[in-house]
Amino acid sequence: MEEEELIKLALENNEEAKNKIYENYKYIVDILMKKYKNAMIQLGIDKRELEQEALYAFSDAINSFNQEKKVKLSTFITVCVDRRIKKVLKKYSGEKAKLLNSFYSLDYDYEEGMTLKDLITDEKTDPLYNLTVKEEYEELIKKIEESLSSTELETFRLLKNGLDRTTIMELTGKNEKQVDNAIQRLKNKIRDMIKE
Repeated sequence: MEEEELIKLALENNEEAKNKIYENYKYIVDILMKKYKNAMIQLGIDKRELEQEALYAFSDAINSFNQEKKVKLSTFITVCVDRRIKKVLKKYSGEKAKLLNSFYSLDYDYEEGMTLKDLITDEKTDPLYNLTVKEEYEELIKKIEESLSSTELETFRLLKNGLDRTTIMELTGKNEKQVDNAIQRLKNKIRDMIKE
């Protein structure tokens, strides 16, 4: 059965099709679990818990995949699983940091009328400034993505999600030279766009 037919059946809640897609792309979860193994150990996260979250993301990716977006299913699954794993890691690191930082009050008066909060804030912590920067960034990303070929777009999205060249080669099935060429074309297009 062709992938397009499998996806169509999976979106219609056909369990057999979903299982086949899972068999075809389970390696993505394995690769990403290896990638984040050190962070998982450092934060004391149970491997089964993180893997369970990755599999939830995998399932969500299958259920929400849109064939009209011209993105490969493998890329979409990778992005979804990678984001979910990062979200869990961020949650755990945030809880750990919260515990450590709870001993230091931002409202403690360190100098005459100056709290720690006053000493460490600058314009970059201003919510309005952050929102403006975020909007400009998202606009640039959209502009970049619209100018890319399908291969470049897939590579760009994987790079944007923090994946290295070796992982990109494994996920896309492309050799080192093909991935390097795609990255070089990407850099040139982005450089030209920023100069505009």
